[in-house]
Amino acid sequence: MKQKLILIATISALYSCKNATVIFEVSQPENVKEQKEFPKKLIGTYYNPDENSQLEIGKYFILKKITLDDTLKISELDKNERIVNDTLYLLNSKVKYKILKINDSLFSNYIYADTTFNLKKTYVLKKFKGYYFLNNKTDTDFWEVEKLSINKGILQINGIKTIDEMNLMESITESKKDTTKPFRVKPPKKQFKAFIKQNGFTQGEIYIRQ
Repeated sequence: MKQKLILIATISALYSCKNATVIFEVSQPENVKEQKEFPKKLIGTYYNPDENSQLEIGKYFILKKITLDDTLKISELDKNERIVNDTLYLLNSKVKYKILKINDSLFSNYIYADTTFNLKKTYVLKKFKGYYFLNNKTDTDFWEVEKLSINKGILQINGIKTIDEMNLMESITESKKDTTKPFRVKPPKKQFKAFIKQNGFTQGEIYIRQ
């Protein structure tokens, strides 16, 4: 049970780090044509060795898989877990993992899969200045934006996460932050371009093409 709690906490931490400090009133960049699909040069599989995760980019989606190794006892399983052939499922969740049974021990790889971007839903893809911008519409009808770039097989997906970036956006847009977070803005294309050039979108994930 302890191992499963660690797994859930780790997955939650990995996915909560996507939270942005800045959100937008319209998809970005403003007045730039939406892309109907990912280009062929981006489609493929990528690997992040630091968090043992895999990213698959298809024509209309981005799928992320996280694999975590663990060992547990059969006696530790509870009613919410079920073994089917060589796979252990956590019922009512997306978590499943392959297992190797030796005596009373189960050796396994946890696999968590999540579609982080889907053009068939309320996501918007735009291309601007050689970058691709992933726009995700939130429950409050604002947009979280990430910058996707690729160079010599190295894929980066960076968000707006730091206080410095929030201050930079405040300066460029001449908008005043209030006490409500995240900071909500509506920059015209010229200001969005300036934000990119002045080291906006600095932190995120790095993947190697497989």
